[in-house]
Amino acid sequence: MSGGGSAGGEPVGAPGPGPVRGLVSVGVVALLAATAGLAFDGVFPFAALLPVVGLAAGVPCVLSVALYGRLPLWGTIPVSVLGWLVAVSATLFRSQAWLGFLPGPAAVRAALLGVRDAGGRLLTTILPAPPDSTAVVLVSFLVWAAALAGAEIALRSRSVMLPALGALPVLAVAVVLGVAGSGSVVPYAAVFAGLTLLLGLVRAARSAGTIAVGVPLLACLVLAAVVTAPALPMAERPYDVRRLVEQPPPRPINGVSALDQVSAWLQNPQRELFTVGTASEANLRLAVLDTFDGVTWTSGAGFVPTGGRVPGQESGGDPVTQRFTLRKLPGPWLPAADRPLLVKGAGIVVDPATGMLAGTQAREGMTYEVTSGIRRYTAEDLRAAVPAADPAALRLPDGPDGRTPPQRARLLAIARRATAGAQSPTQRAARLAAYLRKHAVNDVNAPPGHGYRSIEFFLTESRRGTTEQFAASFALLARAIGLPSRIVVGFRPGTGSGPGSGSGGVRQVRGGDVLAWAEVEFEGIGWVPFYPTPSRTRSGGGGDVAEGAPKQAREIEQAINSDSSEPKPTPTAANRATPTPVPRPGGSAGPLVWAAVPAAALLVYLLAVLVVPPLRRMRRRRAAAPAARVVGAWRQTVARLRVAGIPVRSDALTAGEVASLAESVLGPAAREPLTTLADLANLATFGGAPVDQVDADLAWRHFGGVDALVRRKVGLASRIAHRLSPRSLAG
Repeated sequence: MSGGGSAGGEPVGAPGPGPVRGLVSVGVVALLAATAGLAFDGVFPFAALLPVVGLAAGVPCVLSVALYGRLPLWGTIPVSVLGWLVAVSATLFRSQAWLGFLPGPAAVRAALLGVRDAGGRLLTTILPAPPDSTAVVLVSFLVWAAALAGAEIALRSRSVMLPALGALPVLAVAVVLGVAGSGSVVPYAAVFAGLTLLLGLVRAARSAGTIAVGVPLLACLVLAAVVTAPALPMAERPYDVRRLVEQPPPRPINGVSALDQVSAWLQNPQRELFTVGTASEANLRLAVLDTFDGVTWTSGAGFVPTGGRVPGQESGGDPVTQRFTLRKLPGPWLPAADRPLLVKGAGIVVDPATGMLAGTQAREGMTYEVTSGIRRYTAEDLRAAVPAADPAALRLPDGPDGRTPPQRARLLAIARRATAGAQSPTQRAARLAAYLRKHAVNDVNAPPGHGYRSIEFFLTESRRGTTEQFAASFALLARAIGLPSRIVVGFRPGTGSGPGSGSGGVRQVRGGDVLAWAEVEFEGIGWVPFYPTPSRTRSGGGGDVAEGAPKQAREIEQAINSDSSEPKPTPTAANRATPTPVPRPGGSAGPLVWAAVPAAALLVYLLAVLVVPPLRRMRRRRAAAPAARVVGAWRQTVARLRVAGIPVRSDALTAGEVASLAESVLGPAAREPLTTLADLANLATFGGAPVDQVDADLAWRHFGGVDALVRRKVGLASRIAHRLSPRSLAG
């Protein structure tokens, strides 16, 4: 291996690793920096991250190679810093520059302040950050600095692993900031470890053949790590440092209650409110109303900005995607199917508790995309469920004078009559919905209102109402008998137009599609929807067809209502504390952990057989004493002879006997290197004559000759099999 630097010479520091090896090392350093930067994909959208990381990992390495031998280190660093300022001002801040390319003061200040403030912003926002967030300047800065440091170390020193050190803090920052984001950093860490080993292989290997064999082995090792590492217990989410940061309080958004607008929408049934492109038939939720003051239902939601992910629900259900365009939809609320998981759009805020979405920008013409998780329930899940301990969802307020309004007693009596004979909490909820559908008529011309007096009038006298009264009646009656409840205002999926409608085409959602339903909260399950509004064509008179109820909800309610098992005891505080959990997809990691144990053992073994032999040979070749280097060359030769199937043991045969046995297998060409090696080994071991540095170098050259003969004798497949066997660890 050459001891010189580049063709232009090395102005400062220790000699470099040689031109070709140095260039390859710089390329691996660029990949290391890029891998560490891409680990931020839980913090930023991958599409926004990729060009920033690519530029920040590649440009400083190119600059280092171009300036190596022409500028000292203290001259290269300012040039690279200037290059970073030019890059970020042109790409992230798009500021005017001096002299056509130099960044102006505004760009420099914005870049430096962006690096300073990015960490705080990322720790106080829901991840991932918006695609246009300038906080990505932090990633650009870290990756650029890592690539610059690694490239300079790779070019100016012979250190084997030190060039990888610059990218390690970048990966650590990605882990810390990405804990609250989606995805896992474990695959990136596995690739990072593989690239680090590749860097060591490139800088320490003595021949191109070693590199040619080592690269595919490392690729297999990295692939195995990427596949198995996420299942290991150590891959669980680490401690979230956001707990140490004071988060900004969620802010309420004021607006007219969506329930108050139901009647107006029904009076204008053809008014187009928005369009949605989706293949799903799920209802679209607009607002969740959980607070009742005796007159109206409102939302207690608190909203925080989101760059895409909607937190609060680990198990997302069946994913569906919707693309919305708003038309004449009033108010700040934004529709979405069931529980939103991901959102793409400008000016969108989210309530983490309910998944409600709201917009802070202009309404008409606004477009956004939502990926929702459609939750699935079965009758078996719900039969054993108990109501959640949620006092706020059970609250029935007193009247303005502080007295209990008389309507509350009447609501309790009606609820008990409607649910008589019910054998479980879920059956009480299902029978309550069925009672309302049979009890009253769905009349879009009924007067609005959902306070105590309006609901009492609806239940006892008029028995005609819109979906507003049916949903509000269910929520109040449910609370009266101890079922925590809330109201959801939303829309049916709408009607399609154009080719492909109903299978991913565009649907028009109009005022006549408005629908309100109720939800009841159960321990371990969450909020389960119930549809108390009867169909407009079959309401009353014994009809029991739910307006807007999905097929799944109808089947579950029918199964629960027809349950004729023995009555179940009323849940108490004691058994509420230990509810029967509902199985969730992927909720048990036991099989994965058991499968990961042998995979981890295999991974450790592969790492050992790939790393231990080269490190052992390096230690023998770089021994301090010439005699030790000669003995090391002989032991390395004996190990190579075993690869050729020669049954030699250096502790059972003399060196001359080993040489004779090996010559009979490898041929006459092996006589000279083996005889010379044997003589040198005897001299070094038994002290017949002094051994100097020249003898040590000669011993290792003859080892190279024997190694070449073994490679010609033994095929690549056999050599790999021997390398992967436990015998390679014995050495």
